[in-house]
Amino acid sequence: MQSLWRTSLVAGLAVAMAALLAPSDAYGQKPDTVNFKTADGVTIEGSLYAAGGKVNKKAVVMLLHDFDHKKGGGRAVGGLGALAVALQEAGYAVLSFDFRGFGGSTDVSKEVFWDQKKNSHNVFGARPKSFSLQKPPETIDQKNFTSTYYAYLLNDIAAAKAFLDRENDRKGVNSSNVILVGAGQGATLGAAWLANESMRKRDKTPPNKVVVRPDLADPEIKDVAGCVWLTISPKIEGRNVATTLRTSWLLTPAKDHKIPMAFYYGESDKGDKGADPFSVQLVKFVKDKEKDAQVGTFPVKDTNLKGADLLPKANAGVLQFIEKLMKARGNREQIDKKVADSAFYYQTRQGTKVNKKAGDEVPPVSLDMVGLMR
Repeated sequence: MQSLWRTSLVAGLAVAMAALLAPSDAYGQKPDTVNFKTADGVTIEGSLYAAGGKVNKKAVVMLLHDFDHKKGGGRAVGGLGALAVALQEAGYAVLSFDFRGFGGSTDVSKEVFWDQKKNSHNVFGARPKSFSLQKPPETIDQKNFTSTYYAYLLNDIAAAKAFLDRENDRKGVNSSNVILVGAGQGATLGAAWLANESMRKRDKTPPNKVVVRPDLADPEIKDVAGCVWLTISPKIEGRNVATTLRTSWLLTPAKDHKIPMAFYYGESDKGDKGADPFSVQLVKFVKDKEKDAQVGTFPVKDTNLKGADLLPKANAGVLQFIEKLMKARGNREQIDKKVADSAFYYQTRQGTKVNKKAGDEVPPVSLDMVGLMR
């Protein structure tokens, strides 16, 4: 990792800083406000930045904000907005969005979201104190979520990728090159979704053809070009997931699928009780299992800040890392995804399981498959 991503450091930083500072017609172009629905009936609000700059990099960056039950969160909090603009100017399309219950993502379909048979997790995990199935609310607030409910925010990431796939088919973005940038607990959810995509495959069987077994394509994780984690958290609202992060959410993508990952943290952040920061611990674990994994730590000097607060100090480094991983990856051809028309399956050593039937707009995430069942 050190040799691959830090070779020609000065040149890489120069490119990154040029992207941050150079004027152009697209720089500062306002993003489009977009809305898309999750499999369980939440309307997610986001911002889609069209690729700017002189060269379209044919890739899209998905930003995952941090959140806190008491302090809140959202795509407008912290430095992710400025990073989105810098990425746009560097030639990348960018999608940022609010997780359910945060920011503008509070509207729900009463008929779908509160369906006790299909989505019991919402009825028992997201309802306000004054709740009635006869008159269910049309909005939700994360302050009413139980601590275990935050795992279901994974469905929001799945919906965001399905939205990008539909944009891909309209030739708006290339969702065969997706880069994740996650902050804090948003990074943790991003890692869980990454593991989900390593098991999920599209059925290539033509419509209306009857077969005994589905003809499965490569795992959907192949669309992920790389990841940037800004102080990734070992917990999801108090639930410790550190072991799962090490053993499956990060190890499998890094070892088996060679997904490049950059772990950013504040250089002065010494972790709990003076131990190595959690980001350093994770990288050591992955590298012990796979010596040449494209994974590395990137301490941000002179700060103990965390998550998106590391930005804009880390902006130039993040841009440099993304430029290098895209150069190493090469251009993946833009192909039609047809996500709504396709069936998807989970495939593991234990067998094959339906993820989404053809005709369903959005694939859900199975918390059981990623090891997050309550």
